[in-house]
Amino acid sequence: MKDKISVIVPCYRVENYIDRCLDSLKTQTYGMENLEIILIDDASEDDTRRRLLQFEEEHSENVLVIACEDNAGPGTTRNLGLNYATGEYIAFVDADDIVDKSMFERMHGVMKEFGVDMAECGYRTFFDGEELSVEKRDDDRLMRIQTPEDRSRFILNSFRTAVWGRLYQRRFLEDNALFFPENMNYGEDNLFSGLAMLLCGSCYHIGDTLYYYYQNAEGLIRKRNDSGRIRQLADIMELYLTELDARGFLDGAMAGYGVAFEWYMIYKYFMDPVSFIISRQIPDWKEQVGFFRGKLLKYFPDAGRNPYLTRDKRWNDYVLLLNDDKFSGTT
Repeated sequence: MKDKISVIVPCYRVENYIDRCLDSLKTQTYGMENLEIILIDDASEDDTRRRLLQFEEEHSENVLVIACEDNAGPGTTRNLGLNYATGEYIAFVDADDIVDKSMFERMHGVMKEFGVDMAECGYRTFFDGEELSVEKRDDDRLMRIQTPEDRSRFILNSFRTAVWGRLYQRRFLEDNALFFPENMNYGEDNLFSGLAMLLCGSCYHIGDTLYYYYQNAEGLIRKRNDSGRIRQLADIMELYLTELDARGFLDGAMAGYGVAFEWYMIYKYFMDPVSFIISRQIPDWKEQVGFFRGKLLKYFPDAGRNPYLTRDKRWNDYVLLLNDDKFSGTT
C-alpha cells in the first residue's frame, strides 16, 4: 500500500468551481484510495456545502467534510485541516484551482527518492475556458541546505510563498510546529511558507507545470479597490518576526544569510504590496506606500541600501521610494 497523502482544501463560496477541483483530485494517478481529502467549508452561503457533502458520500472512505459555523478565513481552516490530517504527506489545494492528474504521484516519487522535506512543481495561472496541459517551465533541481551559503541561495530563489503546488513531509511540519495565522484573509501563506523557508533542510523542484491557479476576473475587479485588506500584510510581517524572535532566529542565528533574508523581507513586505497598490491605481497610493515603507524600515532601517536591491536597475523605483522621506507614512 502506498503512503497516504492528506489533501487540505479550504472552501468558501466556490459552488461554481469546486466540482472541477474535486474531479482533478479523484483522477490522480497516485490513486484516490491513497488520498485523504479534507474539505473545510468556511461557512459558505451558497451551494458549496451540499456539493462537498455529496462528494463525501460518493467517496466516504477517503473524504472528510468539516463544516464551520462561522467564517474564519483560509488560515484558520488550514490549521483545522492539519489537526485532522493523518497522512504521512500533506498538501494544500485551493478550491477553485486544478491539479494535473500526475502531480501527487510525481511529487511523492521525488520525495521518496531523495528524502526531502518538501517538493514543489511549476504552476501557471489560467482563466475560464482555457485548455490546460503540462508544460516544461524550467529544469528540475534538488536543493539541500547544509550551510549558510546554501540557505542564502535558497532564500534568494524561494519568493513563491503560496502553499499550494507543494507536498510536505508531515514529520517536517510537526517537528517544526508550522502553522497559519488565524482570522486573516490576506497573505496568510507568508508566515507558513516563510517559516518553512528557514527551517527546511531539503527541497526538490519539479520544473513541469502541474498546478493551475485560477485567476478570477471578478475577483481582480473587486481587489482594485481593496486597499484595506492588503494592510494585513504588515500584521503578518510582525507576526512572522515575532515568531522568528521566539525561535531564536533574530539572535545571531542568521549569520551568513542575513542580507538575503533582508532582501526577502523587502521583496515580500514592501515591493509586493507597493506593486499591488500602484497597479490597482488605488487613490491614496502615496499614503499606502508610506505605511508599508514605515513598517519595513522600523525593523530594517538600512533596507534601502540592501545590495540585492541596489545592484539591479529593475528595482530603482523601489530604492527611491525607500530612501525618500516624503513617503514617511504612519506606522
